[in-house]
Amino acid sequence: MQKNQLLHTLLWISLLLAMGCTSQQSHVFGEDMPTMKTIHDDKFHSISPVLPERRMDHQVQNTDFEWLPNPTVYLYVFKHLSPTGLPVPGYTTFFKLYTTDHIALPSELSRWGS
Repeated sequence: MQKNQLLHTLLWISLLLAMGCTSQQSHVFGEDMPTMKTIHDDKFHSISPVLPERRMDHQVQNTDFEWLPNPTVYLYVFKHLSPTGLPVPGYTTFFKLYTTDHIALPSELSRWGS
């Protein structure tokens, strides 16, 4: 008896779920909904092509502290096969000569040719 009741309950739940999938789009979303193309066109054609202003004053610079030179070395690795035999394309990598960048005091800049 309990097994019958469970089957009937599952049947009704599955029927209700199936009926929800067969609803018409107009009943769910309404008749006056815009299409995706209209939404896209309204969004991207209304954006003005004017770039935002940069509010940085280039005349004012704090020259009390500057970075000490830390040269960058670029290395090109040619295409090759990995140890497992897979091809690796050629690529460029870089590294700095010093592990950290340092800030110079105003008195140290004259030694670096600045």
